[in-house]
Formats: sequence, structure tokens, C-alpha cells
Amino acid sequence: MTVPGTVLGRLYRAAPVVQDSVLAVALLLPDLFLFSDFALPLVGLADRLLTVGYAVLGYAALAVRRRAPLAVFACVWAHAFGGELLTAAGAFDYSPTLALLAALYTVAALRSARPAAFALASVAVPVALSVRAALADVPEAEQLTSLIGVACFYGLLNLEVWAVGRWVRAGRAAAVRDRLAVARAEEAVLSERARTARELHDIVANAVTVMVLQAGGARHVLRTDPDRVERALDQIESCGKTAVAELRHMLLVLRTEDARLAAEEPSFGLADLDPLLNGVRQAGLTAHLRVTGAPATLTRSVDLTAYRLVQEALTNAAKHAGPGAVTVVRLDWHPAGGRLEVTVEDDGRGSPAAARSELSTGHGLLGLRERVAVCGGTFEAGPVADGGFRVTAGLPTEKLSPQEVGS
Repeated sequence: MTVPGTVLGRLYRAAPVVQDSVLAVALLLPDLFLFSDFALPLVGLADRLLTVGYAVLGYAALAVRRRAPLAVFACVWAHAFGGELLTAAGAFDYSPTLALLAALYTVAALRSARPAAFALASVAVPVALSVRAALADVPEAEQLTSLIGVACFYGLLNLEVWAVGRWVRAGRAAAVRDRLAVARAEEAVLSERARTARELHDIVANAVTVMVLQAGGARHVLRTDPDRVERALDQIESCGKTAVAELRHMLLVLRTEDARLAAEEPSFGLADLDPLLNGVRQAGLTAHLRVTGAPATLTRSVDLTAYRLVQEALTNAAKHAGPGAVTVVRLDWHPAGGRLEVTVEDDGRGSPAAARSELSTGHGLLGLRERVAVCGGTFEAGPVADGGFRVTAGLPTEKLSPQEVGS
């Protein structure tokens, strides 16, 4: 069985119009009893009905006060002004007050400073008429004292309601700013988490893959080619030391959050491609580097992205194409267009290990795509017609002037 109070409570919370209508009814009764002659015993039924009817006309506008604050304020202001004029004409004795306060609060809370200030200034007109009506029956000797008291009452009441509205607006604006700040912070955390995951993949997965392939190759020639085994062990040791050094620095930065450590981070770039190529050659790949065009300046992040792209593509070639495959790394510089095109392509004609899938994390190409996108570049990867695989990225460089390009 549904409790009626629960249904009304849900309806009240769900519909702003219902809330504002309830507020209008709640303010109507005290407004009639405090600021009119409705409750006086000598007032006739017709006068009471006239007062109530006029009051309802003004309070009905409050039902949509949050949808149209300025329009509602104008209606309630006209209602208060008309009530004062009718009181001065002797139609009834009623000074609409609480509805005007509610409308003033709504404008102050929901609108900017200029409309709110205009609304505060405009209430001076009906307030002055209310003060005049309140002094109508005051003896002349007490006029000044009463004037000061009544004027302070009405003036301070309207000013305080307006100030509360502005305070509420400021609080809401601060809450919105806080929510946006939290959202930006969460987005930054997710971005940093993704960046950390990419770095860990590039450091660990690629190094371990090369080490495993080197160890596998060394095992096959353990008794027949000791020199090759020694070279493989040297390469494994070098890869391991490099990976450990990068991991140590990354963990130090994550733990201390020291900007200086981040600035001192060991940075790899296209200048470090030779050791990278030598590593995959030791794993059995035939790797060539071809450069066309005049090299341009790269930012640190783009330089690292280019290096990581070549590293990941060569590692994939070693895993999937296998020893014996021919891999070509091409760096095509276009200084006039401010672009570097990096292409890594293998012919797919190697002898991949049977357990090559165990070496794959499944996130390498996805991480590369994210890296390149962050740098503002383009990325493509896929098989080629002859059975090989190609990875291509277009990365931005610092554009040169026509004189620099010509030189």
C-alpha cells in the first residue's frame, strides 16, 4: 500500500512548479494576515474576498518563478504597486510584501549582477508606497519616528533577501567550479594513468620481447656458435640494464611527483635508433634505415614518440615476422610542410616462433595510436600485399622558412 505522504513528497521533489506553487500558498496566508486587514473582525466578507482574490492573482505568478525570474518579478512588482494604489484609493487595505520578496530573491539567485541590482532598485517604489500606507494612521507627532522605523524595516528586509539570493548564487557558482575542477582532475588522472601504461608497455614489453628472442636464438646455437651466444648475452644484459634504469626513474617520479625529476627523465629519440636496430639484428632480423629529406627540429615529446614507434614496430616484426625477415625503417622529412613520416615495414618472410602470441600484450599498436594522436599526428597500421606488415605515422616538426628550406 502506497503512503499518500510519500507520493506527495516525490511529486514535490520532482516538479519545480509544484515546489513553487507550495511556496506561493505558504507565503499567501502570512501575507494576508500580516500586511492586510483580512483578519480584522470589522471587515466584511466582500472586502475579504476582494483582498484574497487580488492576492491570489499576484501569487499565481510565483508558480513559474524559476522558469522566468524576470517576467515573474515584473508581474509581482506590478501586483504590489497596484495593491498599494488600490489601498490608497480605499478599495481595501493590503500591501503585498512576501510575494515581492520571493520574486526579488529569485532574480538575485538566478540572474547576473545587473538584473539583480535593477530589481533591488526597483522595489524602492512599492516599498515607498508601503511605508506611506503604514504611516496613514500614525499621529503627526510620531510621524518621523515611525517613518524611520518602517523605512528601516522594509528596506533592510528587502536588502537582506536580495543579499541571501546573491550569496546562494555565488555558492552555486562555486559548486559548479568545484565540480569542473574535480572533473578536470579526474580526466588528468586518467590521462596520466594511460600515459604511464604506455610507458610501462614500451619499457617492459619491448625489452622483455627482445631479451626472450635473443635467449631463444642463443639456445639454438649454444654449442655451435659460442661467439653469437656471447653477443646475445651482451645484448640481453644491455636491454635489461636499460629497462631497469627507465623503470627506476619512472617509479621515482611517480612516488615523489618532483617536476625536476620529470625534466631529467632519460629521453630517447631518433638519434638512438642505431642501438635499437642492432638489438633486433642480433635477434635475427635484417634491419635497414633509410632517410630522405633534410632533418628538422622535433620537440622532445615528438622525438620520443618517433623512437617508441620504431621500437614497437621492430619488436612486432621480431615477434610476428620472425628471424630472417627483412625490415626497413624509413624517415621521410618534409621540412617545408612541417612533417616527418616514419614508416616501418617488414616482408613477413621470416621464421616466427611457434609461441609468438605469448610475447604479445595486445596493447602495442593501440598505445602507438594514442601517442601519435597526443602529438597531433596521424597513424596507420596494417598488412601489405606481399604478406608483410607496415606501420606509418605522420608527426609534426617545426616548420622552416623558405630560405631555410632552400639552404
